[in-house]
Formats: sequence, structure tokens, C-alpha cells
Amino acid sequence: MEKIREGIYHVTIPLKGNPLKSINIYIFSSKGENMIVDTGFHTEEIIEETEKFIKELNLDLSKTRLFLTHLHSDHTGLAHYYDEKDVPIFMGEVDGRLCREMQNEFGWYWQGIGERALKQGLAEDELSIHDHPGFRFRPKVEFRYTPVNPGDKVDVGDFHFTVIDEEGHTPGMVGLYEEEKKILVCGDHILGKITPNITYWGDQFGDSLGVYLKNIEKIKDMPIDLLLSSHRYLIDDVPARIEELKGHHEFRLQQVREIIHREGEANIRTITKNLSWDISAKNWDEFPKSQKFFAAGEAQAHVEHLVALGQATREEDEEGIYIFRLTDLGEEIRKKNENAVPKH
Repeated sequence: MEKIREGIYHVTIPLKGNPLKSINIYIFSSKGENMIVDTGFHTEEIIEETEKFIKELNLDLSKTRLFLTHLHSDHTGLAHYYDEKDVPIFMGEVDGRLCREMQNEFGWYWQGIGERALKQGLAEDELSIHDHPGFRFRPKVEFRYTPVNPGDKVDVGDFHFTVIDEEGHTPGMVGLYEEEKKILVCGDHILGKITPNITYWGDQFGDSLGVYLKNIEKIKDMPIDLLLSSHRYLIDDVPARIEELKGHHEFRLQQVREIIHREGEANIRTITKNLSWDISAKNWDEFPKSQKFFAAGEAQAHVEHLVALGQATREEDEEGIYIFRLTDLGEEIRKKNENAVPKH
């Protein structure tokens, strides 16, 4: 437990066996009102950690609300736990709808992930949604919540937050901005040391990387004295970190251009295998199956961004697998930036 400022508390909860290692939970308390931001996975260990900080802060749950920044199970896993205790829950409208769909193993959300894996060329990896951490730890029981949208107000005593659009990491992630105190609760929008996973959510949600880059650019212009993110350490220089994140994605995009150039044409599995990854696995075969989902989704988000920019094309082969090729514009930009990526 750490007191960051008057009325703001920070708890780090371990996420055992997960590469994220831990999640930052924030509690705001002012004038007898409280708000908890996000929950951690649905596990007995995290329930124990949750009850520990509730007791330590002496939180009156009848005067407490829960705010969920986005649908991922490390942020929503205990939503039903709070709902059973009649704690009001607030969640972005878009991610709220998706989160409800995630509870259905046989619904379009999980079936769509399985179908995308096949279109990505991952059939030989024999992936199952039961390997997916988001499936294993998802809220399995429907919970009540009040949907919020960008521009809505959320007050907690002397804290007066505005809900802001942080789409990109998920289709409907939202943050909380306290303009007077210059505080941004950003979820997974901007993280220290690690980069938020930007994945391909399907054509209905379009160019997720393009949306993400636009939305972090908006954050750079906001006055922020305190950025509260969901994983790793707190960030002091927000504009500098945003530039680092943009640089990371520019490097990734050039890697994708180089791979497609070298192959002539490539599916997502080929692109993913040839990207550089900060993971202990020596090669693609050693990747945990759970991480193959995330890696392929991130690779496709980048190549779909190239398609949106007119730098690549997407077709389907006779087996329905996505095939990507560079356009003349993509080749021109690849050549211009070819020294940005080390040669194999």
C-alpha cells in the first residue's frame, strides 16, 4: 500500500504466471466517498489481496464505486465479486458490451478469435481459446454496471473526473482526467518500460494501431502532473514516453515492411515469427500458446495499419488465409527507412 497524494492510494497486486507480473490498483477517497480503479484476475489470491487493502483502508463499500478502464480480464476479473457486494460499477459502453459477450464461450467474441487465428495461418500451432489468458480469467458471471462514454463526469468527493477516449488497446478503453489537479488515470494506454499490446480486433473495429497513435498524441498535449497507469512504474515525463512509444511502433512497422519485402508476400504467422520479441522463448516453437495469440494480433495490427496507409494490400488465398504484399508506396517508404532495422 502506498499513499501517492492526499486521498490517492496505490496497491500493487501480483499477477502470478503472467508476463505483466502485476497490476496497479488505485483507490481515491475524499469526503466519505471512495472509488477503486480496476480489479486484477478472478483468483483466490487476488481476492485475498483485495480484501486486505479494503480492510487496511477501512473502506465502506456502501460508499464505494468501482471503475473499470477496459475489458481485459486482469482489469475486470473481480467485477462480479464487487457486484455481489452491491458496489456500483462504471465501465465504458463499448468495452462493457464486449465484456458481456466474453462470458459466452460459444459466442461471436471467442469464436471470432478462433476464426482469426486460422486466417492468420496459425492452424499448425493448434491454438485453443482455452489457452488464452483472457478466456481463462474472464468474468464468468454477468455483472451490473453503468455504461459511461467520453465526456461523462465522475465525481468522488473533491475529485472531479472527466471520462476520456483511450481507444486503441481495446475498442472502448476509457481513462479518467482530473483537469484541476492534472491527474490522468490511463489504464493500459501509456505504460512505463513495456508497450501496451495493440492487437487486431477484426474489420468491424478497423485500424486499431492508427486509432491508438492518434489517441496517445492527444494525451501529449494535456497538462498532466500525475499519470496513473496500470502496470509497472509511474511515468514522470509523459510527452517523452509518448515519443518512445511512437518510435517503437515506427520500428515495428519498418520490420513488417522488411519482412514482406524479403518474402515477396507473407501471412501473419510468417510476419510474426520474423519479428523481434522481448520474450525468453528462443524461437516461435517455444512461444507459449497464450503468447502466440497476442503476438499474432499485434503483428496484424501493424500490417493492417500499413494497409490503411496504402502501403500494403490484403487478400485471401484459396484456404482463406490473409496474404499481404507491399504496394509501390510501401516499397518506397521501406527503402527510405531500410537502415532503421538491423539486417538478418
